[in-house]
Amino acid sequence: MRILIDLQASQTENRVRGIGRYSWAITEAIISNAKQHEVWLLLNTAFPESIRHIRLLLKGKIPEQHIRVFEVPPNIAERNPDNAWRARAAEKIREQSIQNLNPDVVLITSLFEGFNNDAVTSVGVFSNKVKTAVILYDLIPLWNPQAYLPTPVINHYYQRKIDSLKRAGLLLAISEYTQQEAIDVLEVDPQSVVNISAAVDNRFQPQNLTDQQIDALYQRFGISRKVILYVPGGFDSRKNIDGLITAYSLLHENLRKNHQLVIVSKLPDSERYQIEKQRKKDGLSYEDLLLVGYVEDQDLVALYNAAALFVFPSKYEGFGLPVLEAMACGAPVIASNCTSIPEVVGLKDALFDPFSPLAIMKKMAQALRDGVFHEQLCEHGLKQAQQTKHISGRNLTTPANKSQTSSAKNLSHPRQYP
Repeated sequence: MRILIDLQASQTENRVRGIGRYSWAITEAIISNAKQHEVWLLLNTAFPESIRHIRLLLKGKIPEQHIRVFEVPPNIAERNPDNAWRARAAEKIREQSIQNLNPDVVLITSLFEGFNNDAVTSVGVFSNKVKTAVILYDLIPLWNPQAYLPTPVINHYYQRKIDSLKRAGLLLAISEYTQQEAIDVLEVDPQSVVNISAAVDNRFQPQNLTDQQIDALYQRFGISRKVILYVPGGFDSRKNIDGLITAYSLLHENLRKNHQLVIVSKLPDSERYQIEKQRKKDGLSYEDLLLVGYVEDQDLVALYNAAALFVFPSKYEGFGLPVLEAMACGAPVIASNCTSIPEVVGLKDALFDPFSPLAIMKKMAQALRDGVFHEQLCEHGLKQAQQTKHISGRNLTTPANKSQTSSAKNLSHPRQYP
């Protein structure tokens, strides 16, 4: 079988976010488990530096001639309505390139690309001859269109992607929650949606860091106290950074004096300004809240390992990969009790209501003060991360079944919330 993977998610700005990390990890896993099957990659010439980087990373793992590129016109980002005709042409060029490679199946690792850049994805706009599977991360904009689809331009873009989703032969949902959401919202055949779960690669594991290594890590990033860590993977409102900052400000003074809130993720200037406003509003000092920005994987693993507590207060996630990364590193993890997050955490006592800063604060205080609970979180997280690896591997080849879909119905749904 010839498997063609569209890997543009590892070329765009998503490459440093959860989607890019997941896309790269699943591609490596498919390559290493391909056996008698051929694996080919499809890349976009609009991102030349990433092509060279990907070729270098995969040297010796895949024949060089199996990494193919397609060329599209410049200026196809759909945020500009004037680019619409070029974007439609680019979709057909890409699909023709795919058809010319004669794959048995195409895997699109990230369909929702191309609004802010020259990536291009689609299903069935040129031909329906090629069997296509799409990884489905979430349908967040459909539940809050006022926030995520505020203009006709972005709404039209998103609806076109939804149409492509519906034309795909198979949707690979990254959680039970997302699987059930696709069935309910897209009204697709339940047999065409499979929960493949998610997993982290072996870089995310416990490290026996010495005091000197921790001190050097803290000094490099300007950390001055024990770390309460959040890795949001973005800064839109659902990530609930304002709620976390307020919750931290409600902690007893002695806990704050010994623990610094550290947020690690690529940070636009506009978001930094909003976070600084929230910090001042909650009466926190510059030393209380540290915004680190993007870090390389080796530093992220070290920060997970060094964290006194990892908090994940997001209000909506298709999966919540940083939760699993932190648990795999042995960090004590507490998290939101809604959408997919409870199934990732797998421990009811570790959950809190993300809409209540007071509830977040109480769970943070419990995890920092109660040594037995703290140890339980660490031990459970390691077991849960290992179990999720096995589930993910199994679900790549196991169709959806009643037990997988029904459990998602019991999770809190974002439509309940204002």
